Amino acid sequence: MRRFGSALLGLTVLAAAGAASAQVASVIEARQNNFKAIAKAFKTINDELKASRPSLAVLRAAAADLTAASQRIPNGFPAGSGPESGVKTEALPAIWQNPAGFTEVANRHIAAVRALEAAAQSGDIARIRSATDAVGPTCKACHDQFRLKK
Repeated sequence: MRRFGSALLGLTVLAAAGAASAQVASVIEARQNNFKAIAKAFKTINDELKASRPSLAVLRAAAADLTAASQRIPNGFPAGSGPESGVKTEALPAIWQNPAGFTEVANRHIAAVRALEAAAQSGDIARIRSATDAVGPTCKACHDQFRLKK
């Protein structure tokens, strides 16, 4: 009976570890999907601005999507969801080692994206172009400090 109890305890511990690992993998997958949504929205904006007559409807919708996804960045990196989790991620340990710095960079990006959304709402294409140009460096700032180099 004692062996059965030990085996059962061992299986319970393994199941709990597997569930925790699956939960971390799910968090990382959601984070990665959010960044894909950010890239898609930003690409849509950039592509639309290349058109001879950019569609304000397309620009406004993409800017709203970009804002919504960008606002999820600061909460997308809970403790334990970094490289130490064993799940493939491009997030560097610096995110968790310097959370204030990460939050500051993320908030600068969010501010730039909100300005882009406001520009899209204004309907002024020149203002939208200028605001779009201001977003790229905020992406780069985060990638330079907090993302694994490819």
